[in-house]
Amino acid sequence: MSKFKPVELEYEEVEGILYPKIQISNDVKDDERPLGKYGLMRLKYLKEYKSYMYRELLVNGELMEHCHRVNDEANDMAIIIEEQYLKKNPIPEDCGFMDRVGYYIIARGVAEEVVLSEIVCR
Repeated sequence: MSKFKPVELEYEEVEGILYPKIQISNDVKDDERPLGKYGLMRLKYLKEYKSYMYRELLVNGELMEHCHRVNDEANDMAIIIEEQYLKKNPIPEDCGFMDRVGYYIIARGVAEEVVLSEIVCR
């Protein structure tokens, strides 16, 4: 005799295939909204290095909300850091197009490094 009771699930049919209607978080909007770059990185970081926190957020239905919040915060911080870097290190007027692109790539790299260490992997 099994100790576990079977779970009653509702299913949704899409092109002839039945998919279970499963909700991960407390808010349906968080489940439907795709995670951005930093949100996905945070999710992977939690799974690999902070499994206890990952499981706690998952069980409480707060995982997706947490990852969306981290994604939004990281994007905002990256933009601010990139702007600050370019203000401190202005692009010379006489440089060519590819040199300008190089400056923007460096600024983005600096911003990403800070965001990853300060927000995503904390």
